[in-house]
Amino acid sequence: MESHHQGAVSSSSGADLLSRIALNDNKAGMEGLDRDKINKIILETSKGSKFYENELKKEQQVNQRIEKMMEQKARVTKEQLKQAQAEVTL
Repeated sequence: MESHHQGAVSSSSGADLLSRIALNDNKAGMEGLDRDKINKIILETSKGSKFYENELKKEQQVNQRIEKMMEQKARVTKEQLKQAQAEVTL
């Protein structure tokens, strides 16, 4: 399971990781910049740093929590769902 998860981090979550360390161009004077080029430079420069490794670790933790929640969701029966909905509407 761990190796599957690490593959997910490097492929499908690459955009998520990039969004964590990407340029925030919603500031004054930042319009018109080549965002993709700058983000590529940031990513390449950050690789191997403690910051980058910490962001990878955080992304893996988030993905593990999501995976655990999805497994829990899959185990919920229709009867349990109906019961929970009835409790909420009281």
